Amino acid sequence: MSPWIMIVLWSLLIIITVIIEFETADLVTVWFTIGAAGALISAAFDASPLMQIGIFVVISIILLLLTKPLTKNLAQKNIVRTNADRVVGMIGTVTKEVVPDTIGEVSVGNVLWRATSQSPHSFKVGEKVSIDAISGTKLIISKIDNNEFISL
Repeated sequence: MSPWIMIVLWSLLIIITVIIEFETADLVTVWFTIGAAGALISAAFDASPLMQIGIFVVISIILLLLTKPLTKNLAQKNIVRTNADRVVGMIGTVTKEVVPDTIGEVSVGNVLWRATSQSPHSFKVGEKVSIDAISGTKLIISKIDNNEFISL
């Protein structure tokens, strides 16, 4: 097999993996790009196709094993709540009574939300509640212990 065919194939793989890397938000193909570059260099020195594939696989796997845990940890630390889910875990004030199987209203951070509860408890106007989740456009609330209440 002509070394030029393998040089072209490895070059195409580098181009494809770089394009994929630029189009995604996460590190997805960088390891394979570097592995393909190693294989391209070995192809330029007329190594056998089997040797080139071996170099590609070994470099890619080593880089993947060395860097994947690091990138996974970094990605998990950068979670920033930016939308409605930011109210989950906050304390709200009931502005319209919430009774079982009925939608009421809760104020959180000067914003009024429709609210419901999965518990059989009723919530009176002015009562402080914990925001447990969001379901559609409604907050899921629960009672809080007044001894644990911290004003936000």
